Amino acid sequence: MKKILLGLVICIICSSSSVFAAEGYVFTAADAQKTPVYSQSLQVKNMPYGQYLKYYNLHPGKIDADFIVLSKDEEKKFLKTLSKTEKENYEYVKKVQKLIQKRDWNKVFQKYPNYFPAYLQYFDMCYSQGHYAEAIRILNKIKDMDRSAQVFDSQLINYTFGFLYFSTNQFTSALNYFKMYEDTNDDFIISSIANCYYALGKYKTAISYSMKLKELQYQDKELLYSSYFELKDYINANKYALQLLDENYSFDNLMKVQATSAYDNTKLNYAYKAREIAQSDEQIIYANQAIAPLEQKKLDNATSKMSQFVKIPKWADYQKQIPQNVSVKEISEKQDEFFKTSNQYLKKYQGQQLTNAFSSLSQEYNNYVQDKKNEYYQQQQLEAQKAILIEQQRNNAIQQQRNYIEAQRMYYLTRPYYSPRYYGWW
Repeated sequence: MKKILLGLVICIICSSSSVFAAEGYVFTAADAQKTPVYSQSLQVKNMPYGQYLKYYNLHPGKIDADFIVLSKDEEKKFLKTLSKTEKENYEYVKKVQKLIQKRDWNKVFQKYPNYFPAYLQYFDMCYSQGHYAEAIRILNKIKDMDRSAQVFDSQLINYTFGFLYFSTNQFTSALNYFKMYEDTNDDFIISSIANCYYALGKYKTAISYSMKLKELQYQDKELLYSSYFELKDYINANKYALQLLDENYSFDNLMKVQATSAYDNTKLNYAYKAREIAQSDEQIIYANQAIAPLEQKKLDNATSKMSQFVKIPKWADYQKQIPQNVSVKEISEKQDEFFKTSNQYLKKYQGQQLTNAFSSLSQEYNNYVQDKKNEYYQQQQLEAQKAILIEQQRNNAIQQQRNYIEAQRMYYLTRPYYSPRYYGWW
């Protein structure tokens, strides 16, 4: 049940496909005639290799550096705008970038241990591939290198740390970063804090923070559902389950409503609805695990009101005996058939006739189980015989090869001309 519904995706904080347009840091073919000028707000002179940032695009919501690739004509025009030193720097950047493209990161950092754009690109790769522990290590290095220049906004750095710590199950550390910006009342931050408290098992606190959100997103409603469910507050859990179902009619949400509904008939109704749209055997099994006890309870309740004792068969007694070679679909169909027939008998018969009908039903399902067991055992025997036959064939092939080698050896030993001694081999 513990779905950590983190709608964070931190690099997506203010995610945008637009290019970072800080003056002096972005150039394109259209800007080739302009002399790049560093933004006065960035102290890149105090940063190792900071002077090379002009040859990269930086993004407002992403810690990365994209080398700007120009066509031959664009590059030719651009080079005319550069001084001798700047041309040397540009060629140097291309040289480093060529090595980076090979993804030989050990060699990159060995040769260029403080090349800031390389760390940015390496971090982005680690982040994209889900290597979050390594991403944390590199982000600490980036933060230290960027301390004076402040190329990246501190909020982006800290929020990214929060996401990375969350993703590596270091929830207390993640919480410390997110709470730095709690006073901003930003929904993204508040939701992140709520997720941390949920992950730490503090469900009431997670709920209280979720309630501070100005507008509940889908993932916030999922967190509220899960928190209330963990607290066994099924009334409130059901309220959010219904909202989730209204937004997304799915198997999972139908089963959420089923699990938190107050009445058995409602539970049964949603379980059947969920099974109708099940996409896998696992989902069918999960739905049937909810359906069978509820259907059995209905039968038990009906017979408990009768003046005469009637022993009603139990589906669970047969199901647990069905061998594993029977498909989930067939088991599901037999389950439905069992309860449908049982309910028909309850409506049609009374007294001894009902007892006889249930005895007949019980015998029918005992026979079904035994037939399936026999089929399974026969299948197992056939597979065992097949395995023995394959092993015998393999052994025969090995023996034939040995016989052939021995025949060849004897052939040469009986002919002096071919004898190894003749050639002085032994």
